[in-house]
Amino acid sequence: MTLAALETSTRRPSVAVSGSGRTLVRTLSGDRAHASDLVPALDELLSELDLAPSSLAGVLVGTGPGSYTGLRVGIATARGLARSTGALLRGVPSGEALAFERLEPGDRCIHLLDARGGELCCAVYERLAEEVRVASAPRTLTPAELADWLPSSLPIYGERGVADAASLSEGERARFDDEVPPGAGALLVLGRRRLDTLGGQAAHEVEPLYLRPFAARARRR
Repeated sequence: MTLAALETSTRRPSVAVSGSGRTLVRTLSGDRAHASDLVPALDELLSELDLAPSSLAGVLVGTGPGSYTGLRVGIATARGLARSTGALLRGVPSGEALAFERLEPGDRCIHLLDARGGELCCAVYERLAEEVRVASAPRTLTPAELADWLPSSLPIYGERGVADAASLSEGERARFDDEVPPGAGALLVLGRRRLDTLGGQAAHEVEPLYLRPFAARARRR
């Protein structure tokens, strides 16, 4: 079963393809536009595996929370791929894929993101044997609210810069890890399991996980 995965919720978007007994992952430059890079990167990975786009049986996409623009572009691209190839489509929350990759069964982690506007996005996930349980659903909190909410002892995963935005204490920074953000490789593994158990989704069912309204800045004429 040939699968493609697109993870665009972070500053380091990535693409993965699994087929012909191999899995290839490519991380894109955060300084370049997701829209112009995603499909060429996917085509290159398919070519390396000697596969055609028409061979895709499933398309998986990270649904966030994360970058507003990145999520919109990634999901739109995934919908287009599924529609043009007839592949099954499945959205997977990005934090859940990260937890599935990083944790051992029975372990929990905190996923922490900068939600902008002086707020943080946080959630707690528990790794099960074959799945991920949402122990505390994603929510937005101010740094002061986060300090009261933040569970002790659990590892904290997040992007670079969020420790400062969250005003994490020295002890909290000691368990903070920003080296491995949500990636397409992890998305591919968890997404494959969900395709097997839940099947595909209609395009309109795959939506970005936004926790706060997008504040668009009107241009002056």
